[in-house]
Amino acid sequence: MRLSSPLKTAVCFIALASCNNVTGSTSQQPNKDMATSSDNKHTTEYITQRLNDIFTEAYSDDNHDLLALDHKFMSKEYNRLQDKAMEIAERIEDLVIDADHWVQGQEWTYPTMAVGKIENITATTATAHVTITKHIPDNEESQTQLILPLVFERNDWYIDNMQQYYEGELLDEKAWYQEYVTTHKND
Repeated sequence: MRLSSPLKTAVCFIALASCNNVTGSTSQQPNKDMATSSDNKHTTEYITQRLNDIFTEAYSDDNHDLLALDHKFMSKEYNRLQDKAMEIAERIEDLVIDADHWVQGQEWTYPTMAVGKIENITATTATAHVTITKHIPDNEESQTQLILPLVFERNDWYIDNMQQYYEGELLDEKAWYQEYVTTHKND
């Protein structure tokens, strides 16, 4: 069957549009990490729900395996740095993780997480501001405000870093892992 010229043009346009090729150039590859408009993963509502789901699972895990949670919910780059730091720490008999970043402490009872705001949403990044509340025995509470840079990879949002301000200084886990790896790579 031969297609008429206008029909060929329409078929080509539809084929190009379905490949996320917005420039019309057939030499570009579609971005596999970019969500389509139909899946709504680039909305404040979706990202908020994703974070709620992540922290609900983190807090309901009976074993609370920190590294398993990290590999499931942190970005590939974060895990690469953390794994490298852990490998070095094991080799030199050092301690690289001394607190649980999911709860922001060492001892905790019934932590909760609340999303404050989601901002700077792009095709591949976003930033979330969350509050972690630890309910400590004797009816005390301790709150930590976190900044969570997020990345869109593997067709969903993953936490790329955990940051917080402490006494006016930005504490940045990824930067700390990178510094640890750089400092101890030849040890």
